[in-house]
Order: sequence, then structure tokens, then C-alpha cells
Amino acid sequence: MGTLESEITLDESKALSFADISRIITGRIHGCSILYVDLETIKAKTYTLERMLGQHDCACLLITAISPGGGVQRHWTVLHKLKNRYYFFDSLALRWPLLDSLIGDTRLSTFLKSIKAVPSTRKLQAHIRKVRTCGCWAAVRCAKYKLSYSEFVKWVTSNRHSTADRTVVKLCLIGLLT
Repeated sequence: MGTLESEITLDESKALSFADISRIITGRIHGCSILYVDLETIKAKTYTLERMLGQHDCACLLITAISPGGGVQRHWTVLHKLKNRYYFFDSLALRWPLLDSLIGDTRLSTFLKSIKAVPSTRKLQAHIRKVRTCGCWAAVRCAKYKLSYSEFVKWVTSNRHSTADRTVVKLCLIGLLT
């Protein structure tokens, strides 16, 4: 049997599926509905609010980034609505031009600009290579969707004995165990 720290380190190396994210937050968010959107499967020329969020409070958006070397990296982000405003949460806080470049497509940023979505401004995820953490970030952001962005950042970084990445992985590990 390993230690909690070894399980957390192992967890950081395995990507979360939408089923994992759903399992983590099911029963913990009351009055919230969540949609799963894999941007790779949307063939329309433009994204619509109905397709990207519909009547849901949050949407876990799975993007596919192509690295300069040709490698493929999948990355979880969150679109959510709070008090008639839209927010786009990306744990890496990628700016629109870089996001467009990584995706190889401008449809997402064009859509987010059209709905005046407020983007993340602080990089919370330490590194893109820790593939598990973006799914954990998505789950925790959905769970705390009623917090403003600044309230969420303050809340998730308030544990002085842990990095923000470790905090969200621990929260998700607890969610998967209960």
C-alpha cells in the first residue's frame, strides 16, 4: 500500500475522462448541471451558445492541442455562466492567440469573444505535462462555479501547505474515494 503522496503523484500522470469528472462532482453540486463538449467532434463552421453550454450552468470543454513537434495533447477547460456573464476557465490561462495556435483553429476564441466570456488571467496549473491536473481543475472549477474568478483563485490557493495543483488533485482523489 502506497502513501497519500505517492497516490497523488500517480494521479497527476493519468488523464481524467468526463466520466471521472462527473463522478467526482456528482452529488456535490446542488442545482448545477454540467455538459461535456469535445471540441474535436464539432464540425460546424462556428460554435453556438446552444451547442457549447445550452441550458447548463457549466460545460467541460475538451480541447485538442497540437504541439510544434506534432504531438497531441488533450486539455480540459470550463465554460460557465454566473449572473448573466460567461466565464472561460483555463487552468493554464492561455491567451486567445496562443490557444488558437495550439488548437490550429480560431472558432473557440471567436466564439468566446462573441459572448464576451471573461477569460482566466492567472496560470494555476504548474505545467501542461501533468495531464491529470487539468481534469481536476475542471472538476473543482465546476464544483465552485458560483464563486467569481477572483474568489475561486483566492479559495484554491489559500492552503499554504500545498501547491494549487496538489490541492485540486487531493480534492478530486477524495471525491473519487467517497
